[in-house]
Amino acid sequence: MSLRDRLLEPQGLLRGALFRDLLRTRFAEQALHRDDRIGVWRIVRELGRGGMGLVYLAERGDGEFDQRVALKLLPDAATSPDSEALFRRERQFLAGLSHPNIARLVDGGHTDDGHLWFAMEYVEGLPIDLHARTAALDERARVALLLPVLEAVEFAHGRLLIHRDIKPGNVLVDSRGQAKLLDFGIAGLAQESDQVSAFTPDYASPEQRELQPVGTASDVWQLGRLLDAVLRAGTLAAPSRDLQAIVAMATRDDPGSRYQTATAFKHELMRYLQRRPVHARQGGAAYRLRRLVRRHRLGAAAVALTASTLAALTIGFVMHSAVEQQRLSQARDETAAINRFLSEDILGASDPFEGPGDHRTMADQLELSVQQAQARFHDHPRIAGQIVGALGKSLLSRGRYAAAAAAADRAIALLRASGADARGTADARLLRATADMYRGLPDQAQRRLDELQAQFPYRADTGSPLEWQLQIARGWNAMLRNRLGECMDIHALILARPGAVGDGDLGDAYNSLSLCQSAAGRPAQALASARRAERLAIAAYGAGSGNAAIARIRSAVALSGLGRHREATQGFRREVETLIGLLGEYHGTTATYMDHLGLLYLCGADNANGVTWTGRGLRARARVFGPRHSWTIGVRAQYAVALLRNGQADLARPLVAEVERLQGQVDDPGSQVAMYRGLGEWHLRSGEFERSIGYYRAARALAARPGMQVRWNLHAIDAGLALALSRAGHRDRAREAYAYYAGSARYDNRCISPLRQEADADAPRYLR
Repeated sequence: MSLRDRLLEPQGLLRGALFRDLLRTRFAEQALHRDDRIGVWRIVRELGRGGMGLVYLAERGDGEFDQRVALKLLPDAATSPDSEALFRRERQFLAGLSHPNIARLVDGGHTDDGHLWFAMEYVEGLPIDLHARTAALDERARVALLLPVLEAVEFAHGRLLIHRDIKPGNVLVDSRGQAKLLDFGIAGLAQESDQVSAFTPDYASPEQRELQPVGTASDVWQLGRLLDAVLRAGTLAAPSRDLQAIVAMATRDDPGSRYQTATAFKHELMRYLQRRPVHARQGGAAYRLRRLVRRHRLGAAAVALTASTLAALTIGFVMHSAVEQQRLSQARDETAAINRFLSEDILGASDPFEGPGDHRTMADQLELSVQQAQARFHDHPRIAGQIVGALGKSLLSRGRYAAAAAAADRAIALLRASGADARGTADARLLRATADMYRGLPDQAQRRLDELQAQFPYRADTGSPLEWQLQIARGWNAMLRNRLGECMDIHALILARPGAVGDGDLGDAYNSLSLCQSAAGRPAQALASARRAERLAIAAYGAGSGNAAIARIRSAVALSGLGRHREATQGFRREVETLIGLLGEYHGTTATYMDHLGLLYLCGADNANGVTWTGRGLRARARVFGPRHSWTIGVRAQYAVALLRNGQADLARPLVAEVERLQGQVDDPGSQVAMYRGLGEWHLRSGEFERSIGYYRAARALAARPGMQVRWNLHAIDAGLALALSRAGHRDRAREAYAYYAGSARYDNRCISPLRQEADADAPRYLR
């Protein structure tokens, strides 16, 4: 780097007030003014200036569409071989970074007189520390706000890029509350060993201040310093001990003693948000138990929370014994037994050093622990029942639905044997109903839910989460039973009077409501509910949580209903891949979303991806639910259609034969519609028009039910039926079918459908 560039660096000799005066003087001749043009961009005003250039707010001036950017210009005063190279590097780095939390490159080039420039996404918002202070965020919300920044740095590091200047001013929070990482002006590649002296004093790592080569550990140090600044902004209260320990570890002087990657740092903060023990504390058993007690209720993407319930029971029994001195001895025995079960049967079995060494999964261990709990607590049926119920919840979240149902049944029996009343068994009974829902048995689940509803009607002032959770389950089951109006009514009731529920519980409600609204043909309302669910999930669990991913999937479903299929498919796929990382591919939740993603691809006429994702969903459903489950058979028909449309009829033929053989076993209406539609399209393409007509009529009889026309795509079914009748030569019936097709256009999901295109071309022959 030249002497001139070193002098102009923020840590060079020309810094502070003198540096700023020099910049104002030297850049004055090259400064742009309002309404000046660079490329298609019209200058609005100056945003800032530094040693590496001038930054302006600019807006598109060619009238094509409205867009604002931050335009960075390298004037003559900054031009030298080194500074020009750095400017070009920053521009190239941004071109290779596509991440939702990194301000993206929009345009670039050089002016007529040779000045380099580039335009990047303009983020209108406050620096992250000022946003935290202005919004009066609590500690957990501040950590959740910062997580996407770590994900952005993690993304950059994955491309061997070191930022080198992470500070509040380079992290802005936009109007949606999303943090964006800016300014890669002094960034470098991880394999480089140059000593860069440009840095911000308060946020420079020890190795930067000593002008040593920097790597990812330097960014980790700056992220730790950023976390501390965000936590302390606008408050005199010290951060919690966990967060103090995290900051201390991230900002250690020795790079080798810090979190070794941004990923490790992110996971530590996620442990804090999940109220798990953080590694930086290096706490003992007492600390671990306190963390376990304070964890949130089990969520859709949370796993292995059983230990939390066990630890909570320990504390509860100790407090109970303090009140009832005569039971002190019994309470101590119970506490000791719970601790042994926690440390030996759960934590010990999953410890790679102390466990059995048989590569047993956590789900397998949880199933075994159901038996172990009953044996260890045979003299304490109440404790055994509560523990087995907690294990059942974890099995449910792991996708072990049959095992969860069995655990719930055992918990109910144990609790009743201990003399527990209706409320004492209610959690286990709700778990049993939920397991039925996840197994595709909504009618069986409804009977159990009705019993609970009669005993525990919703009241916002109960102070118990049971009533709220019961209503969420009732709303979800109403959707499974295709009672969309009931689903929306239940959610409207509880959201009008939510009581003292947390962000996570509210997010669950808006997630379920969004799905019901989409199915009922109300995509705009569904999108609003989904985005609210996402904000609540981020506040409760973090942006990378499973609940936040599911909320974003709900948004994608709503966008598809609005006809924005490309945007919906891209977002849906991103979140499905997130869930696969969290839950695994062979899980009921991911299975459902994989075949739905296949449908979105088919909707956009991307048949190859439709085959890929529907096939993955089918394999997962067959493994989770069984090959003869109604849901599996319905998806098998969908997969046959995907293969047919992709020109792979030979592979589809045996699937069609299998579906026709098993169709009598399908009792779920949604799966029946999928099956009949698939068989109808197959036989239409095969020239077997009468068989096609029969299947399409069966599909229409279900899809024409009030409230189901959008969910089951009545318009597409009418297209297939009219085409089949037309090609079979039934002119009068085809004319009637095309009239129905015209009438069901209001239920159109706007997919790119070959059947619809053919029906549109054929219909004028009958509807003149």
